[in-house]
Amino acid sequence: MNIDELYDIAERAVKEEELRANEIPNIDLYVDQIINLVAEKNEQSSERYRDRQLTKTMINNYSKDGLITPVKGKKYNREQVVQILSIYTLKNTLSMGEIKRLLDGAYAIEGYDGDSLAETYDRYISIKNDNREYSKKILGELVENNGLDTDDEKDFMLIVGSLLSLSAFLRNTAQELIDVKYPIVEELTEKPRKEKKKRRSSEKDGGEQAAE
Repeated sequence: MNIDELYDIAERAVKEEELRANEIPNIDLYVDQIINLVAEKNEQSSERYRDRQLTKTMINNYSKDGLITPVKGKKYNREQVVQILSIYTLKNTLSMGEIKRLLDGAYAIEGYDGDSLAETYDRYISIKNDNREYSKKILGELVENNGLDTDDEKDFMLIVGSLLSLSAFLRNTAQELIDVKYPIVEELTEKPRKEKKKRRSSEKDGGEQAAE
């Protein structure tokens, strides 16, 4: 496998077409209509992405977890559809709790509404498309900078392992950014309790030793 073949594989691996906010009809949609819109767009993606279908169960779970605004009746408005798309594209990297903190943080901004989310989502898709090209550049630099031979079995294992480590580092960084910007409230209240309990236990042990 030469470097050109490696680039071809990389390009195929990240080929994903995603529905943009401006492609959503300006009418309320049933859940099946939303799923069909996403599926039609997804047909233009590589097989790796076509296997990751949006389902009715997933949308119901988003609603139950409070990730989308309450639905009135059986139809979803444009803002709710964009919320679904945002969750759908982030869920392969972040947990539902992390996504909720991220969305809640955005909506906490004064004046942030459905149009704001649609603009944010479309900008995210544009940056994501740029990152697809950037990922191929990183692959080339990784091979070149480390003097790796794509035809060598040992080096091939190093290429795969290095890409996985980079992916893990970036994912951890994204999660840490969310934790710092939007800390879990329970952690802020539980930590003092645990420290207080620990101090009490330490004082009790110290008292028992003194009595002995």
